[in-house]
Amino acid sequence: MAEATTDKRQGHTRGRTGNDRRTQIIKVATELFREKGYYATSLDDIADRIGFTKPAIYYYFKSKEDVLFAIVNSIVDEALERFHAIAAGPGSPGERIHALLVEHTRTILRNLDANTVFYNERGLLSPEREREMRKREREYTEIMQRLYAEGVATGELLDVDPTVATATLLGAAIWTYRWYDPEGRLSADEVVEQITRLLLNGYRRPA
Repeated sequence: MAEATTDKRQGHTRGRTGNDRRTQIIKVATELFREKGYYATSLDDIADRIGFTKPAIYYYFKSKEDVLFAIVNSIVDEALERFHAIAAGPGSPGERIHALLVEHTRTILRNLDANTVFYNERGLLSPEREREMRKREREYTEIMQRLYAEGVATGELLDVDPTVATATLLGAAIWTYRWYDPEGRLSADEVVEQITRLLLNGYRRPA
């Protein structure tokens, strides 16, 4: 029994180490893809920065594209999980739209490297994987579209086509990955609050 327990513990340790190494590869690849671009980054570059050999990377990923897919897929996984939870949660449609927009913007600013790679490089995925990403993106936007339509029906939200409203709200927030400076005057939370206020309340002061 003691030997079996030890084996299980060692197996768990090996599994945890493997996950840690995979995470490390993704993290370093994300940094390099943002710095140099996907095409200009090789698996050798990733291995050199980590201190691995390239064969060690092949143990976890079959190709450089597999690394890119892991990066963009993790972004979508996290976003969809949070969007579903907020949409199904408490509050009026307008309150949940507000929460979705806050979460959408905060997710982008929470990890600028990964989101920059997502928006700049994901078009380099294979056609099959790009179709999969587009399908999951539609699921993401449809969550907000349904909620916006609900808010229009209850009279809480402006009567604008939900597709137009959703594309405008999400699209405006997406561009933060291009211009936000973490070393700048405003914190990420302040930027999220101001963007949300502008998009949901408009630029004009009440008469």
